Amino acid sequence: MTPNPIRKYWTKPSLAERYGGKSTRTIDRWVEAKRFPPPDIRLPNGQPAWADSTIENHERASVARA
Repeated sequence: MTPNPIRKYWTKPSLAERYGGKSTRTIDRWVEAKRFPPPDIRLPNGQPAWADSTIENHERASVARA
């Protein structure tokens, strides 16, 4: 049996920084416009978070469409 891989999650502030210092509101607008995937989980404090694999898949798909 293989061990479960450690999953990394991205919060809105970390995604905003990843995408060149965008605001967290920009991330919200992208999700609302369906230009960005919805969050995978909500952290105990209610903050949305995206799995690293979700972000990587979204970026690959975005590059393929370009």
